[in-house]
Amino acid sequence: MSRRVVVLGAGPGGLAAARALRRYLPREVTITVVDRADEQRLGISLLLVMRGWRNPAEVSVRPADLLRDGVSFLQAEVIGLDPAGQRVHTDRGELPYDALVVALGAEVVPEMVPGLEEAITAGAAGHFYTLGGALQLRERLTCFAGGRILVVVARLPYKCPPAPYEGALLIAERLRDHGLSDSSRVELFTPEPQPLAVAGPAVGQQLAALLAERGVALHVGQELSAVDTARREVVFSSGTREPFDLLVVIPPHRPPAVVRAAGLVGEAGWVPVELPTMRTPVEAVWAVGDVTAVRLPSGLLMPKAAVFAQEQGEAAARDIARALGATVPEPEVSGRGRCWFVTGAGEAGYVEGEFLAEPTPVVRLYPPAPEHFQTMEQELAAWSAQGQG
Repeated sequence: MSRRVVVLGAGPGGLAAARALRRYLPREVTITVVDRADEQRLGISLLLVMRGWRNPAEVSVRPADLLRDGVSFLQAEVIGLDPAGQRVHTDRGELPYDALVVALGAEVVPEMVPGLEEAITAGAAGHFYTLGGALQLRERLTCFAGGRILVVVARLPYKCPPAPYEGALLIAERLRDHGLSDSSRVELFTPEPQPLAVAGPAVGQQLAALLAERGVALHVGQELSAVDTARREVVFSSGTREPFDLLVVIPPHRPPAVVRAAGLVGEAGWVPVELPTMRTPVEAVWAVGDVTAVRLPSGLLMPKAAVFAQEQGEAAARDIARALGATVPEPEVSGRGRCWFVTGAGEAGYVEGEFLAEPTPVVRLYPPAPEHFQTMEQELAAWSAQGQG
């Protein structure tokens, strides 16, 4: 009987795992990737959509086009996991497995903050963490006539750690471009003690200086408790209330319901895994990417970013292949990665470092420059071309 590997999720981590598994395993081992969506996009692309520089078709790829060589793609909703019986239940039938990779990412849940969903529905608030959210926020910014814009990180952790700071800078630039600087103000609130705390104090100081230089006010140590749509106010756990004309929120994140229901979530609120194998405590189940909790030597969690999901996907594939009897290199997770940091039209920097370094991550923020923006655009174009050609 042939072996079966099922990969849940066709984001960067799931795709990396599936491609590596196909390289490492013989053809009699079947590999199936399951995702409810037939389109995928990188997180940074949503910022470009929000800013009006890209349309959905320009930033989307189809997983089936990326998995032509010996990997099946099933567009289906995962409705249940049966780790004991080693089966995945979908709305298109059951999938038995010998090895399962959970790469279902993190879902955004505005409803976790009282009043936030109501504010979004009323047009008083928005976010750029889904394609629909980015498009709606773009429209709200187009109609914005001036006033106070609050960019608020609701909870930690969240996907794409630099994104709130990028979003605030891009919104401030848009206001300048439309002559609204004198009548508007952009302010950013975060629960962290400094911007991008996981990257260390030096990067935090650089980011704070960049925000101040571009006219964005920074408030740290503020956790969002509620949104009062009628009064157009946010309420923080400290009791502070802040008025707004437009609220841009980084919504709370959590593992998908199917992962929580299967008992895969640990004390940190995410799926615990071992490094470098990416094995979960559950037999025959591996997990990669945003759904996981990877604890750094500093005690903080590994940032939820595509670059780390891809490395983890490769590591999980190696461990699965070895578990199924293939002779392949041992899994490795270095924790090295780079994230682009868009600050304006034709301008980007990047954050790069070794996040598993001891005792704390070694990270640098490279200042914005046109050449970085060009390199970023080339990489995004190459990624999109994979699924459009």
